[in-house]
Amino acid sequence: MAMSREADLYAADVSEAEAELIADQLENIGHHSDFDETYGYYADGVGPETAVLPNDWRDRSKVYETPATKGVQGIVPHPEDIALSKLCAGREKDLDWVSAAYGAQLIDLDAMVARLEKLPGRSNAERRHILSLIEIARRTRS
Repeated sequence: MAMSREADLYAADVSEAEAELIADQLENIGHHSDFDETYGYYADGVGPETAVLPNDWRDRSKVYETPATKGVQGIVPHPEDIALSKLCAGREKDLDWVSAAYGAQLIDLDAMVARLEKLPGRSNAERRHILSLIEIARRTRS
């Protein structure tokens, strides 16, 4: 699960002009930046289409805010919702991530199965495919 050094960042509820400004600022902490070289991870700006999350994902998310963030909140989806999004992407590295998360007891695969119906824009065939990936993760946990 620690394979990725990137943190996906998305600015919600901002104008297009603000989003462009934020994207420009993210370059300061992006891949191969001084920040990346210093801290060993970097920010990657993403959009709302990047992750397919269950409709009720915000109910389980964690919100982080401190005086240092000056009113900016970090909203982090629940690990099971992230895992479902990764399985929607369907990449081999994502199945490896889900298997490792299950092996480390960080996610509950049965809870993920229960959330399949809440994935927007997924056909029954796509949900069945995701279910088959969940079962592979159950059998091959790292």
